[in-house]
Amino acid sequence: MSIFTEQNKRITTEKDRIFLHIQTLFLQEGFNKISMDEIASGLKVSKKTIYKHFSSKEFIVNAIVEGLMKSLQGMLEEITNSTADPVEKMIKIYKLIGQFLLSVSNKWINDLRIHQPTLWEKVDEFRTIRFNRSFASIIEKGKSEKLIKDYPVDLLVMLLTSSLRGIINNEFLLRSRFSYHDAIETSLEVLFNGILTDKGQKIFNKKITEGLK
Repeated sequence: MSIFTEQNKRITTEKDRIFLHIQTLFLQEGFNKISMDEIASGLKVSKKTIYKHFSSKEFIVNAIVEGLMKSLQGMLEEITNSTADPVEKMIKIYKLIGQFLLSVSNKWINDLRIHQPTLWEKVDEFRTIRFNRSFASIIEKGKSEKLIKDYPVDLLVMLLTSSLRGIINNEFLLRSRFSYHDAIETSLEVLFNGILTDKGQKIFNKKITEGLK
């Protein structure tokens, strides 16, 4: 399920349409250099119409961040609370992180870091606490079930998340022959077959053969 699926389903009002347009624009182009005049022009509405729904650009940026974190949190909880085995959970979380990284640009991330540092701290805390801890708990479970080799958990989490940040970005995908799907599947195969036990590899290969979404 896409991070934005539920948001798209709720586009029923002028406010929803404006918000989705701005969210798409900001996530790909950043927000600092984009004026409200440009936003109004792209939407073919007046600035007054935008301000009727949103008090400021900063308010919109905050709403985008809160919405993304809420969506990600819901999907993360659905994965971690499921009855799936640790290997399947790791695959799903890996793909979820990859999907999220592909949906935001470096321009957006840099604008948050530089121009909204307090908001960026919240995002970074969410990333560290939610994603990393979820990965860590699943890895611990996988180790206890003899599915994952006995490597340090923190190291495995770092390897998994770092590989995604390096692979799943528009510049890499444009320069290489890989599609998004190929990049995810190949990195999964390389990393997981390196950290899984024979028992874990059998489960992993079965899930990949089945085309786990």
